[in-house]
Amino acid sequence: MNLFRKQPSLVLSSLSVLLLLSSCGGVGPECGSLDVRNSVVRIVADDSNNSLVNFAVKNSNAVAKMASSANAEAEKSAIWEDAKRGAIYTLDDTIVLNSRTRAAATCTGLLYVRVGDTIAQKEVDFKVEQTADGKTSVSVKPFLF
Repeated sequence: MNLFRKQPSLVLSSLSVLLLLSSCGGVGPECGSLDVRNSVVRIVADDSNNSLVNFAVKNSNAVAKMASSANAEAEKSAIWEDAKRGAIYTLDDTIVLNSRTRAAATCTGLLYVRVGDTIAQKEVDFKVEQTADGKTSVSVKPFLF
């Protein structure tokens, strides 16, 4: 206790160093931030051949009904493509952190897609990386049904 009274500058400088050290090298990128979640959804939605939306289109009664009234294969194909483009994707609120370093995190979440009257879901694995310039990069591991 006498040390604190005799050398207050030592105490203040020690606290400053501790605060500086505690803020260095954070815990790494976050899996559940809004930007990361939106990136995961956008990556999957932009893949026109993703198996999740293909499954939902094939199993949608509403899409099947529209396609059955089409006269030509080209019309059916257009209906299926419109259904894919109109699909609504959501990523579940619960994201599991599988591993983390200062530069990257690997994560898993449940992705849903709604096409007409059908909702399909699939676990999706993704990686969040902190680039050297401080930006965040997201990649999604391809999946099959």
